[in-house]
Amino acid sequence: MNNKKTEYKRPLVLVADDDEIILDIIASFLEQSGYDSVLAENGHEAIEEFQTHHPDLALLDANMPGIDGFKACEMIRSLPGSRKIPIVMVTALSDDKSVDRAFAVGAEDFITKPIHWAVLRQRLRILFDRKEFQDRIHHQATHDALTGLPNRTLFMDRLESAIAMGHRRKIKLGVMFIDLDRFKWVNDELGHAAGDLLLKKVARRMVDCVRHSDTVARLGGDEFTVILSDASGIENPCEIANKILQSLQVPFNLEGHNVSISGSIGITLFPDDGEDAVTLLRNADHAMYIAKNKGRNCCWIFDTVQNQ
Repeated sequence: MNNKKTEYKRPLVLVADDDEIILDIIASFLEQSGYDSVLAENGHEAIEEFQTHHPDLALLDANMPGIDGFKACEMIRSLPGSRKIPIVMVTALSDDKSVDRAFAVGAEDFITKPIHWAVLRQRLRILFDRKEFQDRIHHQATHDALTGLPNRTLFMDRLESAIAMGHRRKIKLGVMFIDLDRFKWVNDELGHAAGDLLLKKVARRMVDCVRHSDTVARLGGDEFTVILSDASGIENPCEIANKILQSLQVPFNLEGHNVSISGSIGITLFPDDGEDAVTLLRNADHAMYIAKNKGRNCCWIFDTVQNQ
């Protein structure tokens, strides 16, 4: 679910060109300009390298054997998450039809050959500045400002994507709804600054309890949710829920105060307890309230039959 990119110290540029000499020249130029590069000699390789390395920008030659740059650009744009990645067409073609076609298939810019290196350097800078700004705005819109976790909007988007994957792969998914016990006491007795610090520390502990492919989100207040990307065995969500509960029982140091809290967790499974995001989250919330009524500091798995 988390589309992790291969780690590079500097922005990564995918370069596709069927001329090895031009590839080497562009790679050298990028190195001197402060970028890392991954190289492809045709459109097919470009698509594969894009999926493998998830670059920050792509430079595609238009005229390549087999899958040309236009088709490669179009196919890359059909991949999940590719819309945020700038693509620049680099080609000797400069007629109106070629320019129009480049933008029609999803390119954001057009550089003609022979390459004017100062122009390319400035185009890259402008595109990366724009991408950085757009990434920052997107992060602010989809993440909780306090904890840095995905917010409700991103959580629901990821849950819907997970459900689609679950349908395709015929696997179970898990959804957890977690409410902190005694959080109101912390706010009332120690103040909102201590409450905010507690939420940030809780978020870090929860992330440490799940797998890389899972998602921890904060819906608001002291309510958190988790998407378990594969819950094929019923022991799996229970084990992770208990791991979270145990981590919360370790006292938190809040500005010199050692505070102990607990949590109540409700769990639903796809497709058993619902086949859409809204139903799964609602049923997980319902199961969480049962856990609270059972004495808190426990988890409860939603039972479709018992709750009809």
